[in-house]
Amino acid sequence: MQGIIIYILTMLPLFLTGCGIYSFSGSTLPSHIKTVEIPIFVNNTLEPGIEDEVTAELSNELLRSQLRPANRDADATISGTITRYANRPHTFGAGSADVQVEQYIVQITAEVEFFDNRREEVIFKGTVSGEGVYNFQTEDEQAGREKAVKNLVEKVIQNSVQMW
Repeated sequence: MQGIIIYILTMLPLFLTGCGIYSFSGSTLPSHIKTVEIPIFVNNTLEPGIEDEVTAELSNELLRSQLRPANRDADATISGTITRYANRPHTFGAGSADVQVEQYIVQITAEVEFFDNRREEVIFKGTVSGEGVYNFQTEDEQAGREKAVKNLVEKVIQNSVQMW
């Protein structure tokens, strides 16, 4: 996870300008964590395939770090359950006689646990939500879904870093 920390710190200026101020005070990954298992997230929504997309994006972020993926005997495990998927109107524009939707927002919520398998303790456990806004005129729901998945994974990593 040190690679993820380095990645996040290099992206800090973007986070500060794009997402407000974020604190990394006291965040250090335990040195014994070198491998991470990411089982496929459980999908408790009616949205097919969302569990695969979230798991794949989390795995891709892991591959960008110095950690190695592992299928068993990993030092840590990141697991989760997707509990909510919503695609709803976000902003409206005034037409001649009708009010029209200009933007929609996809929201994804998951219960996530980052577990230290060596010390048998939870590093992070909680609810994380991601959002993706898309322009209804030029994009489709898939664009919002991809943005929401990326946002969700960023927040999983941020919340995990806060607990290290």
